[in-house]
This record gives sequence, C-alpha cells and structure tokens, in this order.
Amino acid sequence: MDRDRDEYSGRFSQEYSDEDFIRAVKKLGSCSTSDVSDDVGCSSDLAYRRLTELAAEGRIDSEKVAGNYRWFFNNGN
Repeated sequence: MDRDRDEYSGRFSQEYSDEDFIRAVKKLGSCSTSDVSDDVGCSSDLAYRRLTELAAEGRIDSEKVAGNYRWFFNNGN
C-alpha cells in the first residue's frame, strides 16, 4: 500500500478521515469497533485508535459493556 507523506512534516497522510469514522457511527448507531472497522474498511486497531481520539474530543460517545466498547453519536455536538 503506497501512502503519501506530507512534504513538510514527513508524516504519512491519513487514509481515512475523521468524518469517515463519524459517518459510520451515525449510520450504525450503537456499534462495536469491529462494526466501524468493517464499515470504514480499515483494521480494528486503527478504528479503535481513531474512535478513542474522537471520543476524547467529545465528537462521539462511548461506553464499556462487558469489557468491550460501544460507540455512538453524540447528538449534543
């Protein structure tokens, strides 16, 4: 998989945008990390990292149920 690097920072560009993950959570409702990774088309590890970041920013919400996270859209934001 060829990925582009930012010319100035040298960091790889994101293949999946925040909106890709938010759109998946909105569409799926209360969903698991695997549900989101399947919908977006990325690995579960990447989905978990990105969903965790979005939850920390308050853009989505999460709850831990039986040791697993459920993700859902925060209508207040």
